[in-house]
Amino acid sequence: MMRSGRAVVGFAAVVAVTGAALLAQTGAGPAAVQTAPNNAMNNPYRMLENWPHLGDIKSGAAIGILPDGTGGVWLQHRSVPAIVHIDASGNVVKRFDVSFASSHGLCRDRDGNFWAADSGPFGDGPDVGVKGNQVFKFSPDGKLLLTIGKAGVSKAGPDTFVAPAACIETPDGTLLIADGHWPRPSKGPQDGDRLVWYTRDGTFIREFGRHGRKLGEFLGPHGLAFDSQGRLFVADRGNNRIQIFDKQMNVIDEWRHFGRPSGVVILKDDTLIVSDSESNQRIGGADDAPEGGGNAIRNPGWKNGIRVGSAKDGSLRLFIEGTRPEGLGADELGNIFGGLTGGCDASTSGGCLQKFVKK
Repeated sequence: MMRSGRAVVGFAAVVAVTGAALLAQTGAGPAAVQTAPNNAMNNPYRMLENWPHLGDIKSGAAIGILPDGTGGVWLQHRSVPAIVHIDASGNVVKRFDVSFASSHGLCRDRDGNFWAADSGPFGDGPDVGVKGNQVFKFSPDGKLLLTIGKAGVSKAGPDTFVAPAACIETPDGTLLIADGHWPRPSKGPQDGDRLVWYTRDGTFIREFGRHGRKLGEFLGPHGLAFDSQGRLFVADRGNNRIQIFDKQMNVIDEWRHFGRPSGVVILKDDTLIVSDSESNQRIGGADDAPEGGGNAIRNPGWKNGIRVGSAKDGSLRLFIEGTRPEGLGADELGNIFGGLTGGCDASTSGGCLQKFVKK
């Protein structure tokens, strides 16, 4: 049976209390929450070194990862060109000569077309009001087919976005956009977090949700996935939880034991894979975020990494630590792909994209 929200909240509370106790014992300040030194969970994966081989392309923050089913990926990263196809050997076999203010989500529809989100700036700067806040549709060869949103306009509307962060095609063939990235510019809207549906020709259908911490509300929805039953899993990152909805968008449950979710993927057998890049880190967020506003330590006491479990019952099975991936992808061949948005130079993968294979 599925774990109840009440049970999961209790589990998270135990971890939070443990983290606080460790603080008291060690005397560590608020910027250094202590966590257990070892991983007690099984990790059957290893990361490939020097994969991929980008050649003359500079590695950028790897946020949109779309596996091609043969061991390679389509990658949307914060570099130029912003979209590349990498084969299983790690070689670039195709590139789209496009760029974004801030790459932030890649998906593909049943017609073979790609959809790419440009969240826009995360803070105050010269690009605010000028670039970003859009979703683009490209043909399989990289031709721009459609644009939703207005460049530099941050607003929750039928044809505008606050800050789109992820996309996915729904089981019935529409496009679902997660809107409302945190952190965000201070002069823009500090609410508007929601989910938005469009037809594949870009026609607005509906929106759901609002800014907040209650069930059915969001603080920066950052990842989307559907299980075999058609239930929607939303990485409600700012609230440190995954929210699960039925086909009518009724809340089924909230799970907090997969960490602070940046990305979420569900395989055909309902294997649930979640990336956590922000737990125990000082991250800008909403004033009403669980840990408080400003640059608070988010989800203190939890480790960064990739948690693997079941979408059927919420059980945890595996944990890949030693990485802080925000971007996430996985295929039916058993490969898991993580995308770093920081610390890329130190990764033995040779950049921001990491490929994990069974040992």
